[in-house]
Amino acid sequence: MTPLTSPRLAGAEPMPTEHISAPLATCSQGSSRAWLWSQAALLIASALTLLWVFETTDLDRQLAALLFDRELDAFPLRHVWFLDAVMHKAAKQVSYILVAASLWLCWQGWKGRFSWLPPRNALLAATGMVAIPIATSLGKLLTARYCPWDLIDFGGYAPYLGLFEAAPQGIKAGQCFPAGHASAGYLWIVWAVALRPAGLRTARRALLAGLLAGGILGTTRMLQGAHFLSHTLWTLWLAWALSLSLAVALRADLALGNQHRA
Repeated sequence: MTPLTSPRLAGAEPMPTEHISAPLATCSQGSSRAWLWSQAALLIASALTLLWVFETTDLDRQLAALLFDRELDAFPLRHVWFLDAVMHKAAKQVSYILVAASLWLCWQGWKGRFSWLPPRNALLAATGMVAIPIATSLGKLLTARYCPWDLIDFGGYAPYLGLFEAAPQGIKAGQCFPAGHASAGYLWIVWAVALRPAGLRTARRALLAGLLAGGILGTTRMLQGAHFLSHTLWTLWLAWALSLSLAVALRADLALGNQHRA
């Protein structure tokens, strides 16, 4: 008796792998878009929060007043050697040396030598590390805010200005917003986006490194009377917004890798 065999089963060819990978790719793209939308919502919410806190209260000057010595009529930590020579000048140079080394790493990723850093993500990291400090410098030209040590409240010559206020006539516009020194640390935040294919834990470590670097450098200048807290926080916001914008513009791979999932 001849066994019954389905012609469809007997002669069937293996299912092409693209039929399996296509749904996975679609799922990854969907999760990446969802993540981007959530980040956009966080950016909007944080911008509104920063505007509300620092434009409707006097928190900036209240915090700066804690660091100002009325008897000396100066910020006593302004010329402390460790803060000025090490944490200001030397730290900024070290950051840029590390950027130069990281650009070589990005070049290797661009050539496809790292599975954890796709070419477009390597381009994202390289572009972000350069663009964030440049954007911060351009921001100084578009705003008129003064450093705390420039203000009349703290022994200077200039009035306190809101974010959207112009400098008074006869006084040169301030160039202290956003915080340039903090941007030398916050520029590393772009790696938190570029390293998403390497896994959640790696991306989070990159984010933590950028937050710590920018926070430490920003705090250094705040202690010296060079910046208000809002200057540093807006620099952080700018670095994150620019990192996400560049990721979209460069069509970076934002799918979260399987390695080290939390």
